[in-house]
Amino acid sequence: MTADEIRGHIDPIRHEYGDGKSLILPALKFAQTEKGHLTREDLEAVAEATGYSPAYVESVASFYDRIYLRPTGERVVSVCVTLSCMLRGADELFEHLCDHEGVSHHGGTSEDGAITIQEAQCLGYCDRAPCVQVDAEETQGPLSPADGAALLDQLRSSPRPERLWR
Repeated sequence: MTADEIRGHIDPIRHEYGDGKSLILPALKFAQTEKGHLTREDLEAVAEATGYSPAYVESVASFYDRIYLRPTGERVVSVCVTLSCMLRGADELFEHLCDHEGVSHHGGTSEDGAITIQEAQCLGYCDRAPCVQVDAEETQGPLSPADGAALLDQLRSSPRPERLWR
């Protein structure tokens, strides 16, 4: 991702932000849509586009758990593990999804790089617990472990999204 491409994304929304520092987060989110994560070059491009130092941009990127500084799967599945979901079986759902993708019970990316399973704090679907969120966009629940495995199979058979919004 180049600084010009990032400027092309943030310039039309610049007026919505009172402080230029607030543009760093949308710039980072846009920059990671290409690969699903950020490289050193992406951080430098965001720094150039926003006018802040690469170190400052990296400090912002490392604070947020949905800004990825390491490669992820083509699809990221976040399992809510906070109280409502935990009480309704989120632990069993998470472990089943991890087993289905062959990753440790702490989450991770499948060997083929198709799916990343991760824990998430409250996704706001307490009335539909346990729930999962796909690519930080589509939240579904309640899901049984079998429902979750079917969702992963469906994600594997669907085409890669053009942009990897997370």
